[in-house]
Amino acid sequence: MRKNNGFTLMELLVVMAIITILAGMAIGGAQMARKRGAVTKTKSAIASLEAAIDMYEIDIGEYPASGNEELIQALTDSTNPEPEWNGPYMRFKEADLEEGKYLDAWGNPYVYINPGTHNESFYDLYSYGLNSEDEQGAGDDINNW
Repeated sequence: MRKNNGFTLMELLVVMAIITILAGMAIGGAQMARKRGAVTKTKSAIASLEAAIDMYEIDIGEYPASGNEELIQALTDSTNPEPEWNGPYMRFKEADLEEGKYLDAWGNPYVYINPGTHNESFYDLYSYGLNSEDEQGAGDDINNW
């Protein structure tokens, strides 16, 4: 009798199935890590914006006007006529801005409302979150209240 040194079709199929299962688990884990990273990045950006807004309010005596573009301009505009303006209060990477708006990890502009509806004596600041739908700070939106 002749000895067969190759793999059987069944052995090859089992190995391919195991590799496919392992690859699926690795990809699923990577996607979850990417989602957690985007959420963490957005929460950090909101915290940084809050600090910059608070510094602006300490110097000027009031919070910037509502709107993403207005907020970014108030925090960065060195031509501000206010003598108390000691900015820029925050610097932004060009990759995080689009048409003057500061974007979250999913490419949506942050929402800044002054005065806030959730923080009545302050301002509302939030991101639409993963689903990119405005849920007024609810659902998967990431907010400052």
